[in-house]
Amino acid sequence: MTSKNQLQSKIEELEAQLQEFKKQLNNYKEVTIENASVGDVLDDGSIVLKKSNGLALLVAPKSTEVKCSWSKEFTEVFNKLEEHGFNPSQWFVPTKEQLLVAYNTIPNEFSTTAYWSSTENNAAFGCLVYFINGNAGLTTKAYSLCVRAFRCATY
Repeated sequence: MTSKNQLQSKIEELEAQLQEFKKQLNNYKEVTIENASVGDVLDDGSIVLKKSNGLALLVAPKSTEVKCSWSKEFTEVFNKLEEHGFNPSQWFVPTKEQLLVAYNTIPNEFSTTAYWSSTENNAAFGCLVYFINGNAGLTTKAYSLCVRAFRCATY
């Protein structure tokens, strides 16, 4: 059986925890596109990659990543975005250069694998970026590689 002193001590401990939680709540600052920094995660799960002059480049959440072969449409990518409640028309498959920015800025937000870019070399080859080392390359479009969508937003 618990004594009165033990119960009183537990109440005091819980009240101290409650005060700490109240302090944290008062200091909580909702992350919006206006106050976000590079690497911050927004409420919808997208990640800020770059901000400049009122324009932000965002990366879709990892949960929307797909593995597919290269195509001009990347239909699987946009279907996955829609499944997760995003408006697919606001998103795009990044260029090789944009993927390199992501590798150099927020590499830990990606798997250590190869990602397709929207950059096409020719009818048979597309450009990719390896997130294990940041190298860009070409490979046959038939290979299934990871794809993450990006979007631009104003603030």
